[in-house]
Amino acid sequence: MDSVEATDPATVTFKLKSPNVQFQYWAALMAGFLFKKDQLGNDDLGTPDLLPLGTGPYKLVEFVPAERVVLEARDDYWGGKPVIKKITIVAIPDEQTRILAMQNGDIDGTFEISDMDQWKALGNVDVITGTSLEVYLLTLDQSAAPFDDIHVRKAISYAVDREGLVNALLKGNGEPATALNPPEMWAGIMPPDEVRKFYATLPAYQFDLEKAKAELKQSKYPDGFEVTVPSSNASPYQTNILQSVSENLRQIGITVKVQEVDRTQWLAGYFRHENLGMQIMAYSPDFADAANYPNLFFGSANAAKDGMNGSNFKNAEVDKALATANEKSDPKERGEALKQVFKIANEDAAVVPIFWPGSAMAIRSKYKLTGYNALWYNIPWAMRGFGPKA
Repeated sequence: MDSVEATDPATVTFKLKSPNVQFQYWAALMAGFLFKKDQLGNDDLGTPDLLPLGTGPYKLVEFVPAERVVLEARDDYWGGKPVIKKITIVAIPDEQTRILAMQNGDIDGTFEISDMDQWKALGNVDVITGTSLEVYLLTLDQSAAPFDDIHVRKAISYAVDREGLVNALLKGNGEPATALNPPEMWAGIMPPDEVRKFYATLPAYQFDLEKAKAELKQSKYPDGFEVTVPSSNASPYQTNILQSVSENLRQIGITVKVQEVDRTQWLAGYFRHENLGMQIMAYSPDFADAANYPNLFFGSANAAKDGMNGSNFKNAEVDKALATANEKSDPKERGEALKQVFKIANEDAAVVPIFWPGSAMAIRSKYKLTGYNALWYNIPWAMRGFGPKA
């Protein structure tokens, strides 16, 4: 950012140091929400002692950390009258407990469900599915042994049974990932069928333990090694993925110890960028732009503390191509630049993509929610398409 100026009572003008296509999305994210000036800078903002006041259709009337948030409709909302007068959002991390709460009538819906068969079996519950634009992947720290060896990274890539994981964990609601971006993330640059044709030209790592063994034998660690991998206890898939991968890697001589930790602790460790080793990551889009993920996971600037590039992958050609993808508005020019990024990243095994899961939610049948999509957490769903069925 070069400068920010209120150029008239209803206009804020931003000047960037260089062109950036992604800026159009940044201002619309949560960082762009409007708050009262005297609340900003107050350390109590967002705590039970000082509830935020925004410009939305609901006012926050109660906040009990890790328990519930209670919202009540405002009579003076400028954008129309909310259909639902009161919304209580409760924290139930465990999916089986959520299923029981739905069965008992304690809740009326939930986002991010994984076992759709159990939800469908409840009765009086509708399961809504869509594309999640999410990706599960392994990052391998190239700045330190043993992951500085490309043959080690390729061996791990070949040892991931993506098809089996999609069937076992996602029940088919998703697909094996052959690159970082789900095909739909390229919207506005290339149609999905064209993206898939391009992906078919990339270096691929289909599940093959013989190839995995051969790659490891070519490495500086032909007899294998041992690595401890942390996993968030809040994820429905991370630990299960690691257990599957560890069993496959055991067969080629690599011992993986899975350490399940609190989500906050796991994320803090990732962002410290210390002793990263092997990490498992699940990432959902901040916005649906094809440069979003590669910028975060492949850009050299993000191979640092608080950055998402947990592989510490650095490549001058990739950085140059990412700059083009971020600064140019022409879809064709951006697409060609990003193709170069993905080709280099796959050749180098910069990350190990695992799968692109589908998205699913459950809602009591007396309610409707139209327009559900991958960016549900950034959409004011309470005012768009949600309400009692007619």
